[in-house]
Amino acid sequence: MGRPTRRIEISEAADQQLRALEFNVHVHPKVRFRATLLRLHRAGWTVTQLAQHFDRNPQAVHNDLTRFEQQGLAGLADGQAPGKPPLVTAVIEPFLHEKLREDRFWTAALLCEAVAQQFQVTISPRTMAQHLHRLGYTWKRARYSPAKTLDPTLQREHAASIETLKRGHWMANSG
Repeated sequence: MGRPTRRIEISEAADQQLRALEFNVHVHPKVRFRATLLRLHRAGWTVTQLAQHFDRNPQAVHNDLTRFEQQGLAGLADGQAPGKPPLVTAVIEPFLHEKLREDRFWTAALLCEAVAQQFQVTISPRTMAQHLHRLGYTWKRARYSPAKTLDPTLQREHAASIETLKRGHWMANSG
């Protein structure tokens, strides 16, 4: 014999909140789907009908109903993903944006040092670069350049040593 018919009570206020979630394009698609499922359940659809209509396993529909019963609207969203939590948290992101707005040169390694100093969190430069890329930042290769134009008289005085450096020290001594 199959499972008995399951019904959960959904109030009018909760239905209005579900409706708002269902039609909000800024809400995650899974949450919108679960809101639709719950509204149809409130309208009288059985678990079997919902499972057939949405081509889902009936146990998955039961799970969605149970999560809503136990947790309310919060149960519509998926929980925390398994695995190690991200190192760059919501607290660190504004700090990164603030640092990158400063008028100075930042590398991923320098940002890692700033984050370690401020938050005592160790992040590798590669992880930092990946996170910055996800935030929409791009980077380019940095080149050394003088901060200001050189004094021409000083440049003439040191022209010989500059040429020696350009050719290499061993060539200057052998020639």
